[in-house]
Amino acid sequence: MSFNPNELVLEKIRAVEEYDVATNELLGRYTQIESPTLATTATGTNVVDSMGSSIMTFYNAQSGTFGFTNSLFSLDLAASQLASEKAVASASKKLTMPVSEIVDISADNKVVLKYAPVGTPGAEVKYVKVINSDNTFGETYEISATAGEGKFTLDVATKTLTLPSGVTGRVFVNYTKETTTAVKITKTTDGVPEVRSLLIHAIFHDPCNKNIVYSGAIWCPRAQIDPTNISINLTSEGKHAASYVLQKEYCAKESKLFEIMVSED
Repeated sequence: MSFNPNELVLEKIRAVEEYDVATNELLGRYTQIESPTLATTATGTNVVDSMGSSIMTFYNAQSGTFGFTNSLFSLDLAASQLASEKAVASASKKLTMPVSEIVDISADNKVVLKYAPVGTPGAEVKYVKVINSDNTFGETYEISATAGEGKFTLDVATKTLTLPSGVTGRVFVNYTKETTTAVKITKTTDGVPEVRSLLIHAIFHDPCNKNIVYSGAIWCPRAQIDPTNISINLTSEGKHAASYVLQKEYCAKESKLFEIMVSED
């Protein structure tokens, strides 16, 4: 007897994968899926008689959407949403990152930074601010090649700032570091998410026997992140939501939005 299921128990969507539509290269994979939703819409054109009574309705311009929430913040998903390539640092391709530190001033008026600052030679750290004992900002000191009133010197090699004699407490320091172990995503105002293909993996069960498991997949040949309303929750309990607009392959013979497939094996 052929495998022809009808009603199944959907356990979960176990993964959503993004692929390049031209090369089929995997571009992103998301595995902490919550609240996945697949929807379709159509535009209805109502045909009425002379009295305004409806005769029939024609439906066209059918489209679809797919949305989900990832339980964890995903850098790959953020890059896709923000139309950005995820830059990955390496020994040959270092990335720069801003650093803000609050550091104690030693007895000999020195401040040792965590990282070696980079930037304009001689001005890698332009200013530092003293933090008073009541946590307010005190005097501001400016970098200088030589020691002086209201100035500090910087030795990049030792990551050390030297303040004028008598300055005590803590200082706030902002600077830029270079790193070989970081990633960076950049959002530009002219960046629009690319059209991708989506493969959505699902797990089904036979309703009469939980031990019988079926694999399922939803294939969306054309899917584009909806850029009109992207919101990334920046809290520890927040989730990472995404929404795609499903499109037909305009030059294809079939106007296919998606396929739902279930396999016995």
